[in-house]
Amino acid sequence: MTSLLRHADRSVPGASQRAASRSVLIVEDQRALSEMLASMLQARWGYTARIAATMAEARQLLDTRGDEFFAAVCDVNLPDAPYGEVIDLVAKHHIPAIALTGTISNDIRDMMTQGHIVDYVLKKGMPSYEYVVQWVGRLHRNSGIKVLVADDSPSSLEVIRHMLGMQGLQIQVAHNGQEALAVLAAQPDIKLVLVDYNMPLVDGYEFVMEARRMMGKERLAIIGISGDNRADISAQFLKHGANDFISKPYSFEEMTCRVNQNLEMLELLDSLNKLASKDHLTGLHNRRYFFEQGQAQFQSACKNALPVAAAMLDIDHFKSINDRFGHAFGDQVIQQVAQSLEKHFPDMLIARIGGEEFAILATGDAVLDIRTRLENFRARLPINTGALAPAFIATTASIGVHTQSDTDLNALLQAADQRLYEAKANGRNRLEG
Repeated sequence: MTSLLRHADRSVPGASQRAASRSVLIVEDQRALSEMLASMLQARWGYTARIAATMAEARQLLDTRGDEFFAAVCDVNLPDAPYGEVIDLVAKHHIPAIALTGTISNDIRDMMTQGHIVDYVLKKGMPSYEYVVQWVGRLHRNSGIKVLVADDSPSSLEVIRHMLGMQGLQIQVAHNGQEALAVLAAQPDIKLVLVDYNMPLVDGYEFVMEARRMMGKERLAIIGISGDNRADISAQFLKHGANDFISKPYSFEEMTCRVNQNLEMLELLDSLNKLASKDHLTGLHNRRYFFEQGQAQFQSACKNALPVAAAMLDIDHFKSINDRFGHAFGDQVIQQVAQSLEKHFPDMLIARIGGEEFAILATGDAVLDIRTRLENFRARLPINTGALAPAFIATTASIGVHTQSDTDLNALLQAADQRLYEAKANGRNRLEG
């Protein structure tokens, strides 16, 4: 327990307080450019931008609204601050800053190395400004991302902690591979690990192998690090399951780019997974996800001797609704039924499994009052179908529920489906089971 207490969050001061903010400070004397960036940030992320054309204006905004800004975009050459003084001003407020510059110089690189800026961007047209907008979005999302750094060298740990902390990431540290595995097990929401090769107890390769047994590449990105000049180090890290590799010594720029690239890849995989598991019309889970997760929940409930129940729901006379009022109206009916299901059954697994068909799976305590809750849901239909139809439509639903013990999920659902058939046969707009 003592070692785990050392893994406190080590991010930028004030980062957690600014996480809820959606305001960006833009310091740029070219009005057209600053307004364009503000418009792009609003369109892409919904962020609000405050614009200052001089360092004096920036100081006034920081003095009065400094706590509002989670990021800053600053020109390093202003009329009243031609040598990047505005960067120091922003840094004093612990706001991550992206520098805009017309030329690359050692001074700019020094600002990055010293942690005064997270990156610099050359003013070279639209691709550069799109990069800035992406960076700002990255900084905002970083506030909720945990990163584990494992290295037995205190100086290396401090360098990486400083680099990543400037980006608003939540930094956890470990001093050997064994310690790192314990941290990862205790905090499964960690998204990225940077791990050194040469460590006592458990080296980098061994850590990667064990970490991959715990989490796949869709949940955790791993970057190997080593100062060893052996040619096979990087390849071995990748073969053991790492996503990337960085050789020591590394620059602030390289570290930043690789960390961002791996985090963006995780987000892309997460988006693809959601697309594969969500119903595009309603936002509910789809049939595939329902059966995958439902099987896991069913098996877990059986293992722990917990009750299980399934319900099948069908919108009554849906074909007639489509035929009379069109598919756009039919889609609206489906969406509103889905929203009502989410409202009434937030503790259950819900999915749209067909055109107008929905499935619900409940386990544990949720089973105890499922019939009452289903009846309350049914009684609160018809829903408000808006202005697309020429008249109010009495949208109703038939529901079948089954709570008896079954050998597998399919048998449970088939029984619920049979109860649904009975509800339709007995006049619709009723619950059977």
